[in-house]
Amino acid sequence: MSPPPSKGKPPEKAADSRKAMKNIMRLLKDYKLKLSVTVICAVISTVFSVISPILIGKATTLIYDGINNIMNHTGTIDLNSILYFLSIVVVLYVVSSVFSYIQSYILIGISTSISYDLRSRIMDKITSLAMENVDENKRGDILSRLTNDVDSLQVGITQAFLQMLTAIITIVGVIAMMLYINVWMTLATVVLIPIAFVMIIIITKFSQKYFLRQLTFKGAVNGQIEETFTGHDIIRAFNQEEPSIEKFERDNDMWYDQEWKSQFFSSISGPAMNFISNIEYVLIAVLGAIFALQKAIAVGDILAFFQYIENFTRPIQQITRVMGLFQTAMAATERIYEFLELDDEANPSDKKITSVNDSITFENVSFGYTPNEKNIKDLSFSVKKGEKIAIVGETGAGKTTIVKLLMRFYDIDKGSIRIDGTDIEEYDKHSLRSLVGMVLQDSWLFSDTIANNIRYGNLEATDEEVVEAAKQVYADNFIRQLPQGYETELNEDSDNISHGQKQLLTIARTILSKKEILILDEATSSVDTRTEKMIQKAMDRLMENRTSFIIAHRLSTIKNADKIIVIENGEIIEQGTHEELLSQKGYYYNTITTQNKENII
Repeated sequence: MSPPPSKGKPPEKAADSRKAMKNIMRLLKDYKLKLSVTVICAVISTVFSVISPILIGKATTLIYDGINNIMNHTGTIDLNSILYFLSIVVVLYVVSSVFSYIQSYILIGISTSISYDLRSRIMDKITSLAMENVDENKRGDILSRLTNDVDSLQVGITQAFLQMLTAIITIVGVIAMMLYINVWMTLATVVLIPIAFVMIIIITKFSQKYFLRQLTFKGAVNGQIEETFTGHDIIRAFNQEEPSIEKFERDNDMWYDQEWKSQFFSSISGPAMNFISNIEYVLIAVLGAIFALQKAIAVGDILAFFQYIENFTRPIQQITRVMGLFQTAMAATERIYEFLELDDEANPSDKKITSVNDSITFENVSFGYTPNEKNIKDLSFSVKKGEKIAIVGETGAGKTTIVKLLMRFYDIDKGSIRIDGTDIEEYDKHSLRSLVGMVLQDSWLFSDTIANNIRYGNLEATDEEVVEAAKQVYADNFIRQLPQGYETELNEDSDNISHGQKQLLTIARTILSKKEILILDEATSSVDTRTEKMIQKAMDRLMENRTSFIIAHRLSTIKNADKIIVIENGEIIEQGTHEELLSQKGYYYNTITTQNKENII
């Protein structure tokens, strides 16, 4: 079977095998004692297994000599000695199996612990990443690193390490036993080892890049699947099923192409080793016959030597087979550490902020997501404690960016943001964010009960406080109409309730959090007009004595704001109260007039 034609060019990234191997050793360094016990068990298991063929050979020689004695009428078969050797062989094989089991048991424990630790570290990294790194990484690819790549590494450690360790010890032991039997036959066998290992090294070096690309495209496919599931309603609404399938097939074909190449090249060594093994059998058969005729070797030793040839070539073939697992593990390690080595969000200060006593001030703030384009330009305004400030502007004007800068999701390029006269960069980010409650345009809920989703705003809240928060946003009525009420489980996408109902729950969650600063980013955009008016009343009560930032397209929701600033292309073009902006008859006035006409129509 040949691979399908490639429909795209794979990423030209060289696999750093040395770095990957160094990272694997770094993972194993905490398990030195267990690994030492594993090596000891492997040595004992292999030694006992390797000794057995020579004892079987001695038993065979006794049978051969006994048959000759019977035929020549010079004696009989020494059954006692034969049973003695065979009994020892049985004991050796049992002990070898026991130590082999102990070796596997310890290695499985090590690999499982490493997988557990890596999953925890990846999860910690996800929660501590700088926002720019969060934006640059697809969720599906991160999920692939957390699951598929960690599993590949675990299999690589358990299977590849176990089999390679056993194979190496077996090769050493077998060579020692073959030398004990006959030096020349041993030399004829081991002369082919360099050829085998050179071949393995060449194939490994050549195919490693395909194993890395295979995992890269695997992550891309997982990302595509995740996007298709989360956006399936949009895909169907716009009849984009076929383009979505085509994109998936393109990524899937690239995954197939790289996987086919990685498996094809890594499997070449198997047939090659079989050929070498067959050559060795021919050489030993000829040499064994010559030495037997010269009475230089016993018949049983020849049989034992043939067994040792199999025991010698089998671990080499074993190494070639596990190289695929090992290469996948190294590629997985590279991808895992590539993610783990991303920069954490910088948080150099441990100075805590516990409250807002006076004001929040933006002074000549400039910021851009990219160096060449500024999204916020020389922005200045001030908000007194307890004031409500509304931020108005077209989509992309920079409204949401302003609150992201206040939350220090991003650090500003120029200027300063001050709370009570102190630059927020002097504060610990976590303490700063602990003052802020947010309701975003895109509501986000856990796959958990409704009560627990509301309680997420304050984990210490009682059931009565949860219900009271729901009542304030008029969510209590629809919640109680659900079959399990507040104990109703929301599914993974929370689509067993409406989008507007989800927004009500997020608002209730924010109410329960009792934060000093509120950020309402299009908080009522997903509810109908009647519900919006009820929520607005609850919001007015919520925002009493709290500093609030309100972002809204519906200007009717911000009339009561203490100050309204109008943003265009990252700059303030108007600011004042509702009445003051109407009197200016500028952007705000024209927008209000347009919306009023649309409502009349």
